[in-house]
Amino acid sequence: MPTRRDKAFLLGLLVLVLLAYSTSWLHGRTVSSSGRISDATLDTWSFDINASNLSCILGREKLVGFYSFRNRSDLFIWFSYSPSAMRNAGCDDFPISGEFVLRLRPMNDSIAIRRVLFVAENVSNVSVDPIFPKQVGVMYFKTPDGNFEVTEAHVPGLEIWQAIRAEALKPTWGEPLDLTPVIPLDIRKGGEIATIEARMRFRIEVEYLVRTGFFKSEKRKIEIEIPAVYRLYGLENCPYECEP
Repeated sequence: MPTRRDKAFLLGLLVLVLLAYSTSWLHGRTVSSSGRISDATLDTWSFDINASNLSCILGREKLVGFYSFRNRSDLFIWFSYSPSAMRNAGCDDFPISGEFVLRLRPMNDSIAIRRVLFVAENVSNVSVDPIFPKQVGVMYFKTPDGNFEVTEAHVPGLEIWQAIRAEALKPTWGEPLDLTPVIPLDIRKGGEIATIEARMRFRIEVEYLVRTGFFKSEKRKIEIEIPAVYRLYGLENCPYECEP
């Protein structure tokens, strides 16, 4: 039978384990205070598209441009966008689709991503179909590491399918996040015109924590806005048929 000394030792060991777990749990969550908000608007991403050179056969979409951006601060932020376009047989409807690849990397283990919002806002002459990460065909999922859940997001003035939100399910100190929403757009010709200028606005908001003490952290936010314009020209020369 255990002696009184053995029982005291086991009890002390249990207390130490619980104390260590509690300390680790509190260290991971922290008490946060408000911090700075950084915002930036990038130069306009322009895509000039000759409508008469587009195919109306699925699988023969034409790449119309590529843009990328990277920035290092508390987070390493990298994203790129590469849309492809096609047309219908009547040359009055132009679907455009492309992946928006977003990668976020905390610079060290004292930084934790809390929430990310991505918005595809149609400004003029374009409609937006549902956007969601290409690799997952559902409207809700967890990232492979189990750190984040990704859902559609409500943004005032927009349809729910025009925005997605990734939110941390647990403390994510030093953990990365990758998202790849696909942006399906539709531009329609109205009347006898030679050119169409369609405008979009992409918006990225990243909320994160920066540790300032053992049990303390600071909330920070980065907002990036990217205007985009799609100029379709050559509509008067667009053949009313598909190429063989």
